[in-house]
Amino acid sequence: MKMKIVILIAFVSLCRVSLAEDDKKDEKKVWFGPKYGLDVVSSTADIESLTDQLKTNYQVGFFMQLGKKIYFQPEIYYSSYTTNPITNSKINYLKAPMMLGLKVIDLGLISLHLNGGPSYIKQLDSTNKGVINWEVGAGVNLLGFITTDLRYTIQKGSTTGMQIEQLISNGGMLNLTVGLRL
Repeated sequence: MKMKIVILIAFVSLCRVSLAEDDKKDEKKVWFGPKYGLDVVSSTADIESLTDQLKTNYQVGFFMQLGKKIYFQPEIYYSSYTTNPITNSKINYLKAPMMLGLKVIDLGLISLHLNGGPSYIKQLDSTNKGVINWEVGAGVNLLGFITTDLRYTIQKGSTTGMQIEQLISNGGMLNLTVGLRL
C-alpha cells in the first residue's frame, strides 16, 4: 500500500513539472474530446477468437490532454467485453487511465508520442474492488485534431487457464483508441 502511494505521489509530481515546463509557451496546451476503442486479449493467437473480440469488445469515453511536449492525459471509458459469443454474455467495466506522455516527433500535420501510466479498472454491477494496472503505448496525432493510441496493459502474473474477467483484471490486453482533439 505504501509503495502505491509513493508511486502515485511521484506520478503527480512528474505531471506538475511537465505542465509547468509547457506554461512558458504560447501554444494551446489543453485538448479534450471523445474517444472510441477496441480491446483484444493478447493471450490468444486464434484468428477466429481475435475476429470475435474485434466485433464485440469496445470502449467509449472522453479524454483530456494537459501540456504540449510533455503532457498529462486523464481518460474515462465505459468498456464492454463479450465473454461468450454464443450466449452473448457480457461484462461491463469502468476504465480510467492516467497517462503521462511525451511527444517525440512533431512534423506539424503528424506527430508521434509515447505514453504510460496507471489505469483503474472496475467491473460494473459487481461488489469487487477495482484494480490498478499499468499501461504503456505509443500513438499518432493526425492533422492536429485526430489522435490514435495503441497500448498494452502489463500483465500481473500468469494467465494460463484464466477466465476473461481475470485477464482484464490482470492485464495482457491490447487497446487501440481513436479520438477527436477539440
